[in-house]
Amino acid sequence: MKRYYVLIFLIINSILIFSFPNDLILLFGNPHSHTSFSDGEPGTIPEDAYKYARDVANIDFLAVTDHAYYFEAKYNNRDKFEVMKEMAEKETTKNFVALAGFEWTSGSGHINVFQANTWTSRNVKTTTEEFYNWLVNEKAVAQFNHPISMFGIFKNFEYYPEVDQYINLIEVGNGSWSKNDTINDEMFSNYILALKKGWHVGATVGQDNHAANWGTGNDSRTALWVKSRTKKEILNSFFNRKTYGTEDKNVKLWIETNKAMMGDIYYYNSIPENIKLNVYYKDPDKENVKKLKIYTPNNLYVFDNLPFEFEKEIEIPIDSPYFFVFASLEQEDGDKVVSTAIWYESKDGIRLFDLPKTVMYKNSGNNYNFYLYNVLNKKSSADIKIYIDDSLKYDNKINLSSFEKRMINTMLKTPDKDKINLKIYINNLLWYENDIILKDKIIISAIDINPEIFKGKYTIKNNLSENSYIILISSSALKDEIMYNKIVELSKNKRIGIVLDEINENLLNLIPTKYEITTEKFNNKILNKLYFNNGFKILFKGKERGFILNKNYVIFTGNPFESAENEVFLKKLLKIK
Repeated sequence: MKRYYVLIFLIINSILIFSFPNDLILLFGNPHSHTSFSDGEPGTIPEDAYKYARDVANIDFLAVTDHAYYFEAKYNNRDKFEVMKEMAEKETTKNFVALAGFEWTSGSGHINVFQANTWTSRNVKTTTEEFYNWLVNEKAVAQFNHPISMFGIFKNFEYYPEVDQYINLIEVGNGSWSKNDTINDEMFSNYILALKKGWHVGATVGQDNHAANWGTGNDSRTALWVKSRTKKEILNSFFNRKTYGTEDKNVKLWIETNKAMMGDIYYYNSIPENIKLNVYYKDPDKENVKKLKIYTPNNLYVFDNLPFEFEKEIEIPIDSPYFFVFASLEQEDGDKVVSTAIWYESKDGIRLFDLPKTVMYKNSGNNYNFYLYNVLNKKSSADIKIYIDDSLKYDNKINLSSFEKRMINTMLKTPDKDKINLKIYINNLLWYENDIILKDKIIISAIDINPEIFKGKYTIKNNLSENSYIILISSSALKDEIMYNKIVELSKNKRIGIVLDEINENLLNLIPTKYEITTEKFNNKILNKLYFNNGFKILFKGKERGFILNKNYVIFTGNPFESAENEVFLKKLLKIK
């Protein structure tokens, strides 16, 4: 990520007339808290939390989000979530909104759901995918909670376009300790990761109270711009991401461009060259800004020493077809404030969010695979073109159904040179460009077998070589004692693939006794995800096996290297990158 520092005299000259949105009001509250309906303060109930937040903490809204797996136990013989919703309705006033929610937890991460019709838990929807399906059907607004490795980061924020319609918030800070340093580096970096993976999520800070200090644990808040102080409008603002997360309890922040406001997605017909971002800031306690940072997908702009009240206009080039921009501020006392982003995206609905780090080889056929997404609730077309050194290597037009995620499998032939320039265009937009260092072509030794699916992609040698990445050999070739001893020695640091074409003593030395090798043969069979034209029957506990894995040996029941459909799985087995 590139970083740009701007001199102080430029900053002073850019301070303009101060303005905030006239049609919205600003609320401060807490979207994450607990009571004894789960693992919160013993003896407390949601009603206590709402009253305390309203009458003692004097915040504008509170969501009680008890862990849903506790809801399996009743409260006075009634469903806890139904009781919580009744309490929330009762404690809501013209100046305070009480929200009923729950927290779904799993090893992959924790998620808050607000004002749903019903609840689910990790004991009912046990996987992330099952929960996501439930959320789409429920159509409730949700929030990624405390995205750190301790609690889970949602399978590295694996992207699901339809789920993105409902998970609209993310905690950039979490905690109710008095020290108030709730916005930490790991949560903040994972906020950026979620944005880069495609999620459209608004920044929040949750106190996550487990004691009876709802809103008074510290000064950390979620700030929310709303049309009116009602439950409906708060939920609408959650859905529309009109939020920022702050460690300062009353600071005002707003960002906008000439096309969009904080939390908006602006869909363009043709990609703009740049935007003019306006950042509005005011602290009633007159806390000056030590540092303002503006983040985009590929760049970082840094400004130092701004006053406690300013508007700053910044011209920023759009550096990606999927573009976002947001602001992060640090006050002189160390408190941090993080805005929600503004997005600029193509109207065509096709997205390429990230590419795997793939090793590519000289003068080879390289598997180059990536996901495309359709973020629209209708069919969208993708015209995909991939260039190496401005030479077209892949050209394909496909249709993706609504909210579809599809793996694009390509085979790219590289030249015999050290470095290439790779470009990916989708619907005439340049989505990816990079200079890639090519490695020397992998050498595979193939002794007395036909490695058909690897031909042209790797250097195939018919003798043993210390430089070979892996060795493929027939079992009949192992009868030769010299060859057998060499294979045993090489297996100490190389993967050895053995194709069973004959049963002999040296082969049997490499097979654990728990397997039964028979002389019976078969034709045209799929075993353990591998297709074989023919082979010997290998049994384990009476069931046929397609291969035996023993240390660095992979012993195949026949020759799996003749069928192209086996390639992906074989490369995993043999640890070919």
